[in-house]
Amino acid sequence: MSKNLKILISIEASFRFILFFVFYTSVTIFPDSEGYLDLTQRLSKFDLSNYNGLRSPGYPLLISFVNSNLYAVIFMQFGLGIITSVFQYKTLVHFDFSKKNSLMIALFISCFLNVFFFETCILVETFVLFFMSALIYLLSKKSFQDQNLKHDFLIGFILGYLALIKSFYIFIPFLLLFWLVLNRLNFNTILRKGLVILLFPMLSFLGWSYVNKINIGQFSSSGISGLYLAQNCVYFAEGAPKEFDWISKPYVAYREKSIRENRDVAMAIWYAYEDGAYDKYNLSLPQFSVELGKFAKATIKENPIAYFKQIITKSWFDFWKPTINWRYEGFNFKYINKLLFGIWHLQSVLIVLIKVGFIFVFCFQLVQFVKNRKLVLEFLLSSIVFSASILQGLVTYGTNNRFSYPFEFIMIISVLLFLKSNVKLPNKLNIWLQ
Repeated sequence: MSKNLKILISIEASFRFILFFVFYTSVTIFPDSEGYLDLTQRLSKFDLSNYNGLRSPGYPLLISFVNSNLYAVIFMQFGLGIITSVFQYKTLVHFDFSKKNSLMIALFISCFLNVFFFETCILVETFVLFFMSALIYLLSKKSFQDQNLKHDFLIGFILGYLALIKSFYIFIPFLLLFWLVLNRLNFNTILRKGLVILLFPMLSFLGWSYVNKINIGQFSSSGISGLYLAQNCVYFAEGAPKEFDWISKPYVAYREKSIRENRDVAMAIWYAYEDGAYDKYNLSLPQFSVELGKFAKATIKENPIAYFKQIITKSWFDFWKPTINWRYEGFNFKYINKLLFGIWHLQSVLIVLIKVGFIFVFCFQLVQFVKNRKLVLEFLLSSIVFSASILQGLVTYGTNNRFSYPFEFIMIISVLLFLKSNVKLPNKLNIWLQ
């Protein structure tokens, strides 16, 4: 192991040790965590009968590996976080940053407080970040179109597990396949590599959809996909066709109630369901989700302008907001939460600036691609992030900023690569970026 890697691992481990054992010895549970823990129990018993399809099994499999010991899960996530930093360091080296600067940038990426606090949560983000970092590392190691079959299978496995953690990530292998086509490789190469990188993701996606078909009668990767889509209709739910009045009227009432009570408006349909506004229809959550899917599609069709306004000004816009998940009152010492909140406030401003810079970089790369028809890896990475920002906006509204967290390191690397290649900085800064 190189000296830089020893330094990186030592600092990463010390950072987590001090924060966890001194300041914040909490395992943070959120409403979303309960769904993962429920599926974990079912997987541990090898019994998925009548499961409602609320969550995908990728993350619960990790939890079941340590027999649902939540502190063990946190320590595993700390370990994954350290390995993630190693992947990011090696990726930077592949992008021709010096080893010294790669070390400094990797430490910079991991010093954001949301990295540590996501690792203390029972949520998928740390696990997703680990696999996303491994994927980018493999893509940076050698030109994707020139990689051998072993690397293709490894990339395919990573993409398959990402789809098993959250079906949303099924778009990535298709984006890579499109990339191969744009590179004008011969048909046999595209077919061979395409089959390999699609194999595991499609097995994950279709296999879990089949399990849901057996349990809830829906061939879908999620038992509540209709509910997610309906969340995007929250601000124009009253525009639904008359046949959906039974859904829209309580929905609008709870939206207005949420606004008055300063609650999360995006969750209005959840509040309505949990408060029993639809109990008289005797629908299970998956059954209700099917009806919500029909309602959402019909309402969007009737209100396309309102839908796209919702995506641009709410769902897509929220993707770019910084996010941190912690229990603010769970710290070991009084006032330490205020200190860390102040640090996070400064860091969140920096994250916003980086994301604004990334959007500019993506637009620049897009113009360059249109002008030169030259495909570069940096544009592929930016395209993955930008595609994610659009797709998440199309399918749901609510906690959209969590979608961006596993992509933030790609944004940072993209901005630094742009500065390194295209901007003439003062000599000292230019040398630092080499």
